[in-house]
Amino acid sequence: MRIDHVRSSAEVNEIDLQGGIMRKSLLGFVASLALGASIANAADVPVAPLYQPAVVASPWVVEAGARYWYSSGKNWYNLYDPVVLGQLNSRLTYDGMRANSGEGFFRIDSPWGIFVKGYAGGGSIFSGHLYDEDFPPAVAPYSQTVSDLKGPLAYADVDAGFTFYDGRFGPFVGPRVRFGAFAGWHYWHERADASGCAQIANAVGPCAGAAAIPTSVLVVTEDDKFNALRLGAVADLWLTPQWKLTLDAAYARVWQKALDIHYFTVGPDPASGQGNGLQLEGILNYQVTDYFNLGVGGRWWHYHTNATDQVFNSLLKYTTERYGVFVQGSVKFGEPLAAVLVRR
Repeated sequence: MRIDHVRSSAEVNEIDLQGGIMRKSLLGFVASLALGASIANAADVPVAPLYQPAVVASPWVVEAGARYWYSSGKNWYNLYDPVVLGQLNSRLTYDGMRANSGEGFFRIDSPWGIFVKGYAGGGSIFSGHLYDEDFPPAVAPYSQTVSDLKGPLAYADVDAGFTFYDGRFGPFVGPRVRFGAFAGWHYWHERADASGCAQIANAVGPCAGAAAIPTSVLVVTEDDKFNALRLGAVADLWLTPQWKLTLDAAYARVWQKALDIHYFTVGPDPASGQGNGLQLEGILNYQVTDYFNLGVGGRWWHYHTNATDQVFNSLLKYTTERYGVFVQGSVKFGEPLAAVLVRR
């Protein structure tokens, strides 16, 4: 054996060490390539949208529930002279008519985009004041009295409409909206019973001094019934999969039947008329479970009507409104899963 081919044990160990380092470097390079390819492939994978449609479960959707509505109302009208055109003889203002009421509501959606919705409720007006004003020259001097109020409240509504756009179906990311238009009928009945009478303007008047009437005595009743044709639109906005905002607005063509009773003077005086109005409602709803929802909302009704009374044949110009907030709970069945907003 040649001397130059003989290697010491130290040389052999050095060669093995260098080979190990090269093998580790090669494995690290291959691992780096694999990791880079994985990251590149992951970047090509589309991110799931915020809301994803699923499979249709049922073409019909039915929701039903109950509400508590706390509201306040005002009804005031001007009574004009039957002979002297434009002469204001009297004004009655039923103000601050706070009421508690309960109601049931529903909405049914069909597979063809047609829907029916409505509510019905009732309660009581538990406080308020009547301000009765008389103006010269019909009554001189000017007089104003105040009385306490209470009475019943009842109302109902039913609408039929069509959903002409439903943005819950589609691949885009963001809040989903649904728009519909409807026509319907609205009924509203209030009776304000005014008790007692105290003079608050001038020392001379029908209820001044000893002529004041205690609040245990009924002095005036105003009974109003409104029937209205509603034409409006409704929009639903899903802010998140659980939170939904619903906005409802309607023009109202109004027909009125009124009965004024002054128990100590004129007696019953019926009147009838018609006019226009506006109704607005908004609801923020939270889906607690697949079937149960809770919500809070508010509504405002506002009517202007002109009527003619039967006793004097006088023009009466009414402004009537009621507004307030409500809380509600409901159950819903048959929501199409294709329209259910699923969290990412």
